[in-house]
Amino acid sequence: MGRPLRKDVNGVDVIGTFTGDSGIKVGGLFTADTGVARTDYYVVKQRGAKTYVVTRDGTNFFTGTLTSSTPDADGEIQMVAYLLGGADASATSIAKLTKRIATDFSGNRYTWQLTNSVSSTADQIELVAV
Repeated sequence: MGRPLRKDVNGVDVIGTFTGDSGIKVGGLFTADTGVARTDYYVVKQRGAKTYVVTRDGTNFFTGTLTSSTPDADGEIQMVAYLLGGADASATSIAKLTKRIATDFSGNRYTWQLTNSVSSTADQIELVAV
């Protein structure tokens, strides 16, 4: 799995506590929840390099596996990061995330950090090519 994520990465809480607007946000589809794809799940635990436990309310928890596109099957999640920062930059789907390196589905590797831009209401992953 590489170096797993911890609650605190570079001084920022990225997983472990659901607060509703901070941490790594993902889109997901879980039939046990609403049965439709939603974009308001937050990562609360890492199970593997590509598998995460997520929640959207802090009460119901679901395990999902990363996918490159909008989730269309039960248990899929999509983690989107932005090159050069901000939602206006090009979006990239993440295939694998470790403490220091994010890898997209094309095999490109990036260093990453969690930021909160002025135009965003939640934290987002910002990538810098390695």
